[in-house]
Amino acid sequence: MLGIVIATHGKLSDGFKDSAEVIIGATNNIATVNLNQGDDVQALGEKIKAAIQEVNQGDGIIVLVDLLSASPYNQSVLVASNLEKELQEAVYVIGGVNLPMLLETINHQILGTAVAEAAEAIIKQGNDSVNLWHISLMEDTDDDEDDF
Repeated sequence: MLGIVIATHGKLSDGFKDSAEVIIGATNNIATVNLNQGDDVQALGEKIKAAIQEVNQGDGIIVLVDLLSASPYNQSVLVASNLEKELQEAVYVIGGVNLPMLLETINHQILGTAVAEAAEAIIKQGNDSVNLWHISLMEDTDDDEDDF
């Protein structure tokens, strides 16, 4: 089963997991790692490494982090690059996580999708799930009011 690690600033990772469970029910093989104010960044790396080992069932690991080039991302990349070769090749670190990306990850976990294919789909979902709505973008509907 695909392993999932969510590593974020504060308790965002716990919130993502909780939100996913509200939407789809209980989840499996997901570990959360939180970087709280005042925490040692080196200790964060150890927590991420432990989380990767916890969810490793031999089918690959997706590590979802909140910000590119910030401590959870940097520590995840550092940890992943220092794992033994076989495990190193099975870990994908994806930055900029949002809830649709986590749901996509869980979906691929359930489907048993290969980790590399899942990583591509997760990135696509992240890109596709960002949109803008503003009233100025709506078509002019003044004519509809005249029908009443």
